[in-house]
Amino acid sequence: MRHRAAGPSAVVVAGLMVLAASCGEGVVARPNTDLPVVATTSTSTTGTSTTGTVPSTTAPVQSGPDNEVLERAWRSVARVNGLGCTASQVGTGFVVAPGLIVTAAHVVAGLSAPEIGLGGGIQTAAVVAFDPVSDLALLSADTGVVQALALTEAVAGQPVAVLAFDEDGMPETISSRILRPIRAIGKDIYGAAGDGRDALEVEASVGPGNSGAPLVDGSGSVVGVLFSRTRGGPQVAYAVQVSEIEPLLATAIQGGGEPADSGACRPR
Repeated sequence: MRHRAAGPSAVVVAGLMVLAASCGEGVVARPNTDLPVVATTSTSTTGTSTTGTVPSTTAPVQSGPDNEVLERAWRSVARVNGLGCTASQVGTGFVVAPGLIVTAAHVVAGLSAPEIGLGGGIQTAAVVAFDPVSDLALLSADTGVVQALALTEAVAGQPVAVLAFDEDGMPETISSRILRPIRAIGKDIYGAAGDGRDALEVEASVGPGNSGAPLVDGSGSVVGVLFSRTRGGPQVAYAVQVSEIEPLLATAIQGGGEPADSGACRPR
């Protein structure tokens, strides 16, 4: 398992890219909330960026997850992959409830039967909830005795760990820190106008395959779901806040676990 340290403390507001091996997207923020907002734009090629100082935080000093917590949390993390329009789509997910796995929507977009690797085995899952605006999806799978990870609200300044698989399927624990909560709104994963999502700005060095990975705190609870990073410049990533997962859980329950539309493929 590889370990990587987080980068310098900075805010990047342009040049976003998603982390599934074959995808790219962008979000735009506007001031319709009390949360700090940033304007973000993505591109499938090298982007430009502007930087600013991260607001200071008065949050108490906290400890990130220790090895025992990480080992326990890793048992609930899954690798997600499938054949998309022209290439394999690879990402990460985690067990959020018995029989349900959360991942990023762009990881499974257009996939009718994504594969997941969990608990040493590989199985075919079904998409039972899909939201291209929040960039979240729920997969139905046999999670067996694997424990669901608890969800909790993030705190600015707290150290966290990203538990992710890279594009080659290798697990990596990435030391990170929550910079601040933001409201990211604008385009969905297909580039269409959307209502946006509650997100987190995170100091972390992440890469392809990491999309959908959980950000876990010192107790092993999930505070966010990774979906994007800046291209070039300081190491800043973005995660969806866990409050965005609740509507998807309600959708899956209302649907009785039946397969949902996973949208269109997102070509390179």
